[in-house]
Amino acid sequence: MYLVDSLCCNVYLDGGGNVRLGFSRRHGLADMMTAQGIVRSHAGLLRDRLRQLGRGPDAPASQGPSLAEHVAVGPFCPLI
Repeated sequence: MYLVDSLCCNVYLDGGGNVRLGFSRRHGLADMMTAQGIVRSHAGLLRDRLRQLGRGPDAPASQGPSLAEHVAVGPFCPLI
């Protein structure tokens, strides 16, 4: 939650099951390095949590709000 809510980055699993981060052009180097350090330190835990949340590459389409709706109403910083 800290990565998404405080650092405004997109956290997801790629096709190989690796934790990936997405940043917007507005992110500073310090925030990017902080996020990468968190992912390196907690990769296993994040991988498990992302699978539970359905953020993996083989996840079915979400029944919740669309990405556009999430960006419009939430703290998420979109990728540009």
